[in-house]
Amino acid sequence: VVRPEHPLLSDNVTLSRAMQWPVVISPEGTAPRRIAQQMLDEQGCTLPSTCVETSSTSLARQLALRYDYVWFVPSGAIKEDLAHNALCALPISSSGPGEPVGIITRTGYPLSLSAEILMATIRKAPD
Repeated sequence: VVRPEHPLLSDNVTLSRAMQWPVVISPEGTAPRRIAQQMLDEQGCTLPSTCVETSSTSLARQLALRYDYVWFVPSGAIKEDLAHNALCALPISSSGPGEPVGIITRTGYPLSLSAEILMATIRKAPD
């Protein structure tokens, strides 16, 4: 995503063109980074050596809102920004798996048999 006034939006947007701008991305080892890296790899792009790696959503958001940073971020994390046009998603497609989904359970409480079966089925599903 970028701010609505980002100069990149007035151009033919490609991932390689986006990588010519400052980039902010999640640190290595995180799910958002793995998805971004897969997208970069499938389109033959690399991150600029000057990219900012941070797990701080507030810092990354400010870099994208106030400066010309391109921010790799799951859309769920910025749903309100997108809905209110504070940030704009770049029209770059990916054939990747999309955003990861997690299951939250309470510690100290056993799962029902149905829940165990559901979780086992989800874990067996291909990516």
